[in-house]
Amino acid sequence: MSDLPLYYLHIPKTAGTSLISFLDSQFDSSEICPAQLLPSLFALPRQDLSKYAFFRGHLWHGLNTYLKRDLAYITMLRDPVQRTISWYSHVRREPGAYRHDQVVNENWSLLEFVSDEATNWDMINAQTLFLAVDLDYEKLAKDPVDYGQAVVREYASRKNDRELLNVAKARLEQCLFVGLAERMSESLQLLSHTLGFYPVIEERKLNVSSNRVPAEALSAEALEAIHRVTELDRELYDWAAKVFERRYAAMVDSLLMSQWKANPRHAPAAWTAPLGTEERGQIAMTVVSAPRLAPPGSAFHANVALANRSHFRLASQAPYPLNLSYHWLDAQTGGIVVFDGERTALSETLSAGDCKHYAVRVVTPEHAGKYTLRITMVQEGVAWFDDEPSRVCTDYPIEIA
Repeated sequence: MSDLPLYYLHIPKTAGTSLISFLDSQFDSSEICPAQLLPSLFALPRQDLSKYAFFRGHLWHGLNTYLKRDLAYITMLRDPVQRTISWYSHVRREPGAYRHDQVVNENWSLLEFVSDEATNWDMINAQTLFLAVDLDYEKLAKDPVDYGQAVVREYASRKNDRELLNVAKARLEQCLFVGLAERMSESLQLLSHTLGFYPVIEERKLNVSSNRVPAEALSAEALEAIHRVTELDRELYDWAAKVFERRYAAMVDSLLMSQWKANPRHAPAAWTAPLGTEERGQIAMTVVSAPRLAPPGSAFHANVALANRSHFRLASQAPYPLNLSYHWLDAQTGGIVVFDGERTALSETLSAGDCKHYAVRVVTPEHAGKYTLRITMVQEGVAWFDDEPSRVCTDYPIEIA
């Protein structure tokens, strides 16, 4: 979870009211900025804004420039057709909404609502613009309605300019969380996991319109009109859905792995991946018994105690088996006489925290002399455990005669 103040960029009609209800419950009321609309934000004493840990509302992208603080952004998107239907229902329902009187008095259909080029600027790729529009918050503070509408109208006039889509995607990628209204339950799960919030058990549905036109009831003409004004929104939504799928899958994988690791029976297996230096250094060994004198070219077994202080299980299994082995060193010079000793497979798995004895087969050098037998481990294809800096080995002096 980020230590930055959290900002939920609420794009209208993307299930934001339900999400805000959940998010508000995660903060003390004194930590939540009360303003959800720009005029309300600008009415607050600017010096008071630094005390808030959570901002939410239709405050557009770039709020951090006004607050002069970095923010952790989160947002939600919605299928453009469903969002358009919801926006139309909202305008019909709310007397203070832009175009309400015209829509109601002239009994506009959804097709007329979407297609009227003189007034439909607020419908054109609205989700993309909420992310891509660059507002001067100082000018906005002085004239949040007229200045804001003028800037958004100018951006909307660019229609399907793909640069707007590119900016929106780049800003979404920087968001700590991006949810989908159509997958509200999973979005709340991912949000809780990402931010470390207490998980919601049941999906909350607030501010749901009762007079919405069902999508299946749309005429082909109305559907085509919606597609025309939301072409970038469709691409943005489809792209964000893939991002959501990846993040959700990563969350599931992480939770499954955490649960598996939490089970003491499921200590990770060292043979499934190369062990790092730190992990190798948590193995210890000592020679319990071995001959001090042995003939050249002969073989014997050294009794070695192997202690596993790591959190891995050790075994001689593919793809990266761990075996006991040895080097022969000249006792006087310390030079290597035999480097690649025979391998002794671990006769049974050594669990994390356990210590067991193993009989290591050793073949003596061909020439008589005084030697040091260095017993160590090797993870095949990865490393010898006596290499620096792990230096896991035990030395035992033996005379060959």
